[in-house]
Amino acid sequence: MDSKEITARVCAAAVGATLALAGAGKFTSWNQWLSNARRQHLWKFVAVSLPAIELVIGAALLVLQPVPIVLGLATLLLVVFTSFLAMQVLTKSQVPCACFGAHVNRPPSWRDVVRNLGLIALMFTAAALS
Repeated sequence: MDSKEITARVCAAAVGATLALAGAGKFTSWNQWLSNARRQHLWKFVAVSLPAIELVIGAALLVLQPVPIVLGLATLLLVVFTSFLAMQVLTKSQVPCACFGAHVNRPPSWRDVVRNLGLIALMFTAAALS
């Protein structure tokens, strides 16, 4: 394994761990997650399926060699999340983002948007080096 492949795996694993923690956080505070999702006007099927999607994509990024389909799905998920967060910040929403379940009980901020942009950058780096 060369340094490019190691770097790609580390970038993918960092995003994978973040997504898996986000999904697990939502599952461990299920009722609070659903309440916040409802207040954010998320469709119910999105709110119910999102934690599992985060866990599956997160696990795939952690344990599999970086492959285009998983990198692409993770990047798409992050782009959607980031767009949603930016809209929440721009409209000054006071609904907790619940990005990591009830453990984050504050409104979304530009810090959340920047964090996600960093995760997207990691995905692009992993894709470029894979």
